Amino acid sequence: MFLGVPFTGEEEKQGVVEELAKICSFGNLKELEVSKKGLHAIGIPNKDYFRKGEVGDWRIYLTLAMVERLEKPIHEKLDNTSLTFKFFSKTSKA
Repeated sequence: MFLGVPFTGEEEKQGVVEELAKICSFGNLKELEVSKKGLHAIGIPNKDYFRKGEVGDWRIYLTLAMVERLEKPIHEKLDNTSLTFKFFSKTSKA
């Protein structure tokens, strides 16, 4: 499924799913010219949106207060759904 639309059997046979996953991969997106050069509208360099691409690297950049602020709306949106999220702050409900 992509953007809420299921793939057809023919698209799956043709490798569309795998190609889309490859195009959307962190490594591919990081290597795009637009990701290396230019500025966001508010002046942030585009390259700053891509760091190492490693799980847990956020700990270097975010304080506990920032994590709690990010987790709160995630928890609220996932509450009463079958989806789960691993919370990292002690104050967020899991």
